[in-house]
Amino acid sequence: MLVKQATGRSKRTMADLKKLFKGEHPFLTEPGFWIAAGHGMSGEPLDRVPIQGRMQISHEESHEGKKIVNIGEMSIVSRSNPMTFHTSYELTLSGDELVLNFFQANEPVGDLRGQVVVFDDRLVSTYSSNDGSLTGCEVLHRMGENRYAATGTIFGEGKLINLWKLDLVRPAKDESHEKDEQSDEV
Repeated sequence: MLVKQATGRSKRTMADLKKLFKGEHPFLTEPGFWIAAGHGMSGEPLDRVPIQGRMQISHEESHEGKKIVNIGEMSIVSRSNPMTFHTSYELTLSGDELVLNFFQANEPVGDLRGQVVVFDDRLVSTYSSNDGSLTGCEVLHRMGENRYAATGTIFGEGKLINLWKLDLVRPAKDESHEKDEQSDEV
């Protein structure tokens, strides 16, 4: 059931979000651990590089309301220029039932803001930096109960600077607990 705000507009809850997705997008509606692996192109000139990573999806509540939080680590596996970067972004409910708001605090480039749109078995996101110099998009295509294919791009000043194609896999619950315990030991 939708909760009415004083403005007369409806305020959706996390339960409403789960009903909207009808269980179709566990990447957002179910807290859990996901593993990413694939390839990307980065650098100048663009070179193909292997990418691997992991992320933890959680649901949190703050004074601003409910939000979905994605905290992760991605590594470019390269002999010449290995690099690991941390990702952290939040998704919050918007006034449109098919759209989530996207926010990522990103020190190297500034804050990124955008939207995630739900369309059947796809999650389509677009985002940009506050000054518009950095823009990007990503499509997550649900391929199975515990698997997505992700494809995305980032442009800087209108020039392609990064693109990727990743498989996201949610391991069995026992495996994800083992990974959490291993990461605590490191």
